[in-house]
Amino acid sequence: MELILRLKEFYLLELLQLKMYQSQLGSLQDEYLRAVYERMIQSERRHVTFYEQLLMEHQQKIPSIPGGVTSLVGMFLGEAADITSAKNRYKLGAAVENKAIEMYRALILETADRPDLQKGLWHNMIDEEFHLLWFKDNQKQATTLVKST
Repeated sequence: MELILRLKEFYLLELLQLKMYQSQLGSLQDEYLRAVYERMIQSERRHVTFYEQLLMEHQQKIPSIPGGVTSLVGMFLGEAADITSAKNRYKLGAAVENKAIEMYRALILETADRPDLQKGLWHNMIDEEFHLLWFKDNQKQATTLVKST
């Protein structure tokens, strides 16, 4: 039962990331940034599907986010978060990815006896690490390809 709760927790984590990146995509005007976010959305969508399939294999109901995604994002970010600037958007992305990586490391250790599950967990964590590296790199440097929005 513990594993099922963890799978549901990760499903919600990945769903939150997916919805966050999708909501930010609409405000991006720079072609490069749009391409980056589209790629992140693709990988987060794969992660959501990974957990949906695992939960269905265990005949579990797919969790939903009560009160809507926006209120959860609001609680998570706090009232004062300003993600309108690229710098703040990258800080937020890095913070979310850091938390996801931390959670993946713990789950990978918890599932040491499940090599069938671990491969997918490793793949998902590596995607999160790539996202984190991108956010950190773009936080540090102002590039001509990246505009403020």
